[in-house]
Amino acid sequence: MHTFGHPCEIDRIADICKRYHIAMVEDSAESIGSYYKGRHTGTFGKIGILSFNGNKTITTGGGGMIITDDDELGILAKHITTTAKKPHPWEFEHDMIGYNYRMPNINAALGCAQMEMLPEFIASKRQTATEYEAFFRSIASVIFVTEPKDCISNYWLNAILLPDEEHREAFLKASNDARVITRPAWILMNELQMFKCAPMGDLSIAKDISARLVNIPSSVRLT
Repeated sequence: MHTFGHPCEIDRIADICKRYHIAMVEDSAESIGSYYKGRHTGTFGKIGILSFNGNKTITTGGGGMIITDDDELGILAKHITTTAKKPHPWEFEHDMIGYNYRMPNINAALGCAQMEMLPEFIASKRQTATEYEAFFRSIASVIFVTEPKDCISNYWLNAILLPDEEHREAFLKASNDARVITRPAWILMNELQMFKCAPMGDLSIAKDISARLVNIPSSVRLT
């Protein structure tokens, strides 16, 4: 997953999957318009996915897109997401279990129109991130999350790291009291009630980051 639109080291993950013959599904839900080593995210795996949810860089109000260069897999994906109906002028026969995941035409039209604006949307988000980075550079206790090496990020969500959880809570209260909408990162899945008994590895780094991370507005510029 390319968190907040920042590409991860996806080539290393692809190499591991290749070594152990694992088909890689690349979660690029947040990273439309982001590049890793000159290659668009979502194109490294057997399948890549993009999200067009209401809060994403490009939105159709919901839904998303499957990306693949495997012709057979693409045909199969289209088939099972359109109720697995066999082509026929008038018969309705289904040859496998299928799902009605088709995007309505009006939503697709909205997505096509927004896609034409994608370069402008990303340029605006990157400009906002540049101004944030300059602003927080003078505050030693705050780290602004920037794009990794060899990456071009869409900066879908901007984020900062505070020294500890106490500073994070103070920042959240002060900013929201000032009517600036900020929020902590998502709760780790293993901490959700339904997954508390699930197996897990060492999550010490994830826990440390989760306790200090704050998302800040990504669609306005500092003045």
